[in-house]
Amino acid sequence: MGEITVLLGQARGGDAAAWDRVVHLLYADLKRLARRACWGSGGQDVTALVHDCYLRLDRSGADAIHSGAHFLSIASMAMRQLMINHARDHIAHKRGGAQSHTTLGKADLDASRAAYSEAEELLIIDAALKRLGHTDARLVRVVECRLFAGLSDEETATALGLPLRTAQRLWRQARERLRELVDDEAA
Repeated sequence: MGEITVLLGQARGGDAAAWDRVVHLLYADLKRLARRACWGSGGQDVTALVHDCYLRLDRSGADAIHSGAHFLSIASMAMRQLMINHARDHIAHKRGGAQSHTTLGKADLDASRAAYSEAEELLIIDAALKRLGHTDARLVRVVECRLFAGLSDEETATALGLPLRTAQRLWRQARERLRELVDDEAA
């Protein structure tokens, strides 16, 4: 049994210091996941994503987390939810949700359009994932690990407790199904 698994057991028993130690040990992994998840997402702050993710995990506590891999798997779900919320907020702001008007230069407008487009794409993917979840929740979990947390095949397999070949097969299936569902959502 690894150190993180032991610490999680202690945290489930009420040891707050053990929970803090788990987060400290996995902080670099959370940063790496957030960097991968934010790659190409206009304006999403990696540190803010990590801290928001930590707050979500801290609220739910260690009761449902059994290992370091499971922690990272749950973190990938939290990052997905946070990124979707960020995209929704960005679109609402773009549509006048903030009600403050400023004059933007061409570079600002181009960056704003790109971020808006990425936010719309993320919401289309989220809608497709919700539909996919009705038929196969395992495929959604694989996508969360691969797309939102940026885990490799091996890391995804470990995080979900699957054999490597199964994780790879599910990732292929998920991409095919998502392509179909995204096309449906975009139409």
